[in-house]
Amino acid sequence: MVALEMKTQFLSLLFFVSLFGTALTSHAQTAAPDTVGEHKMLKMLAVDMCRQLEQENKKKPLSGLTQADAQQVFVRVFTQAVTSDKQLMDRVGGMGSEARAYGEQMGRRVVLLLLQDCPVSHPLLMRLGESQTPAAAAATTPEEAKLVNTLSAEFCSAMTPRIKELKGLSSEKRLPVVSGQLEISFKAHSKEIQQLYGANAMNDSGKLRALGTKVGAQSAQQCPSIMLLFVE
Repeated sequence: MVALEMKTQFLSLLFFVSLFGTALTSHAQTAAPDTVGEHKMLKMLAVDMCRQLEQENKKKPLSGLTQADAQQVFVRVFTQAVTSDKQLMDRVGGMGSEARAYGEQMGRRVVLLLLQDCPVSHPLLMRLGESQTPAAAAATTPEEAKLVNTLSAEFCSAMTPRIKELKGLSSEKRLPVVSGQLEISFKAHSKEIQQLYGANAMNDSGKLRALGTKVGAQSAQQCPSIMLLFVE
C-alpha cells in the first residue's frame, strides 16, 4: 500500500507532461523518426532546460512561485528547449498520432534527468506536484523531515543496487519488492514513527500512507532511477 502511494506521488509530480505532447505536435516538422542517440538527445534537452531554469531562478527564486506560475515557467522553458532542437522536432514530426504519447514519455524522462542532475529545478518540480498531492509537498515539522529523509535514504540505498534485478521483473512483481523494503524500514523505525504519529501509528493505514507519500516525494529526488521503473 505504501509503495503504491509512492508511485502515485511520483506520477502526480509528472501530471503536467501531457502538455508536452501538444507543445511538440504544434511545432514539429514532418520527417521520419529515428531512434539513434535518443538518450543523448534527451540529456542535451535537460541540460538546456536546466540552464534556462538557472536564469529564471536568478530573476525570481523558483521556490517562491505559485503552482500556476511554476507550470507556466516549466512549459515555456520546455517548449523553448524542444523547438530549438531540430533533431528532436524532425523525430516527432514523423510520428503522426503517436507524437503526443511520445511527448509524454519524453517529458517523464526529462523530468527524471532534471531531478537527478539539476538541483535548481527541484522546487519547481515539487510545486508542480502539489496540486495533485498536497500532503506530499513537504514534511510539517523538523522531526518529520528528519524521519522522511532517513527513510528515503535507506530506501534508495537498499534499492539502487537492485536496479538490474528490478528491470528483469514485471511491474506486478516489482511492487512487492519495493513494498518489502519499505516495510523493513518502517518497522526498523517504528519507535520514531510512533513518537511522531501516535502509539497506534504502525496499525493506522492512513498515517502510514501519508508518511509513505512523503517518502515517495523525497525518494523521487534522491533516486529517480528507481522511480523510473514505475513510470515506464
